[in-house]
Amino acid sequence: MRWTVVDLFSGCGGMSYGFHSHKNHFQIIGAVDLQKGKPGKGKSPGSSTECNPTYKRNIGVEPKNADISLLSPADYRAELGLRRGELDVLISCAPCTGFSQKNARNHVEDDPRNQLVAKTADFVEELMPEFLVMENVKELLQGNQKHHFEVLLNRLEKDLNYKVWFDVHDLADFGLPQRRIRFLMIARREGHLSGLPELNHQHKSVRDTIAHLPSIAAGEQHPLDPMHVAPGNTVKVLDRIRATPKDGGSWADIMNSPSYSDEEKRYLLIPAMFRARPGSFPDVYGRLWWDRPAITITRECGHTGNGRYLHPEQDRLLSVREMALLQGFPADYHFEGRLAAKYNQIGDSVPPLISRQIAAHIIALKEARPESRPSQSILTQHNLALA
Repeated sequence: MRWTVVDLFSGCGGMSYGFHSHKNHFQIIGAVDLQKGKPGKGKSPGSSTECNPTYKRNIGVEPKNADISLLSPADYRAELGLRRGELDVLISCAPCTGFSQKNARNHVEDDPRNQLVAKTADFVEELMPEFLVMENVKELLQGNQKHHFEVLLNRLEKDLNYKVWFDVHDLADFGLPQRRIRFLMIARREGHLSGLPELNHQHKSVRDTIAHLPSIAAGEQHPLDPMHVAPGNTVKVLDRIRATPKDGGSWADIMNSPSYSDEEKRYLLIPAMFRARPGSFPDVYGRLWWDRPAITITRECGHTGNGRYLHPEQDRLLSVREMALLQGFPADYHFEGRLAAKYNQIGDSVPPLISRQIAAHIIALKEARPESRPSQSILTQHNLALA
């Protein structure tokens, strides 16, 4: 009998896929996502992430389109047909936008979505899963709005008697070809609990991950892989990209180059670049380095001006497939929706390469004898596929 899993903020399936890939051990029985992307201005409802069709296509379960802040935990448990204490794993990776240090507003305002972290405790109390798994930005633990996590932790440990492990890691240390600093948490209701073991990987590079893919141009889709597609650009943006040095170059290289006249620089660069302090925003319109991990991939990764997301060599933004591989998705993962939504889904997700290791660790904890800790041989056995 397989262990049951429910994902409360399922997105395009990044965290769920790690459990789904251990098909002999886990079964995804429920998922919830409101598909709400970046808030709109004024009366605009904002964009949709269009993630639920992607989740269904890859995981095989249709998520419930619902707002967790309004969803009754008791009603949802009844909908799932679960008895209290019957669920094995609850995943709750609430939106990170309200905690991230990249949003200056978070230093002075408390985003209402941050309350979803504490809301998780209501679902834990109703479902009483054996395990709770969370991932978020490091500011959940260290930032100005960390009180939301403190409320959750207090309820888990003092009210519900869960053991809780949490830490902040650079996921590159777990084999992800990307520098990605993230908070990870595993809580367990009964039995031994230990932290996620690091695999001591050498850091994987961009070259290791995407160099094998065929070359495409901006605005082109490869005929054999519909996910190997990159957006088109205006002539001026393409000229800017072509002027950016290969393998790690950025707009600052154009600014500082004696090869371009002042007139050419004014054409190639945007006005804000001339006002920027030296060293400011070095990743804007930047190329990745071949022999380093990628920079952190965010939900805004679908635009050349939002970070160092240009291909190291080809004159274009990374394709959807390249972005997904750097985010730890398998090579056959298919994303639904508009092209912009595909990029949003990838940037918003938990890397499946990491969630697979979390799932393997939970298998090891569950299969260990009650009186012993999970052996290294068990952990190694379940992590071999990640090498």
